[in-house]
Amino acid sequence: MRLVIGVAAALLTSAPVAAQSVDADAKGLAQKAEAFVRVRNQFDQAAMTAMMAPDYQEVSPIGEVDSRDRVIGFYAADKKSPAPPMTITETVARPAGTIGVVTMRIAYTMPGKDGQTQTRALRAGFVARRINGDWQFVSLQLTPIRG
Repeated sequence: MRLVIGVAAALLTSAPVAAQSVDADAKGLAQKAEAFVRVRNQFDQAAMTAMMAPDYQEVSPIGEVDSRDRVIGFYAADKKSPAPPMTITETVARPAGTIGVVTMRIAYTMPGKDGQTQTRALRAGFVARRINGDWQFVSLQLTPIRG
């Protein structure tokens, strides 16, 4: 009976610690995904490369599947143009062992044809893998949000 009580007590005291660990892991993964979006807008190839797994692939908003090299090439310094103001919201990260999934909403504010500003938004879906203790992105899918 003492053994059963001891095991139950150990489980009850370790559950909050495990929950805190998962919460911290989710927060770190969410922050990494948001940072990845920001370094892309800054055309920071070195930072992007460090965050991408060797087998990274991306589905663009128009449905094209791009390899890691093609994505990195798109963000070359000579192709840099001013990025419109961006807002990241609705970030949800779900780590599960060595794999993690992140979704977020990315909105860009830009001038419209009539001189008024308009917002265009995308839903981003990331898959990450823990490699050598650090999250690296394996894929990203960007889907336009209508409306």
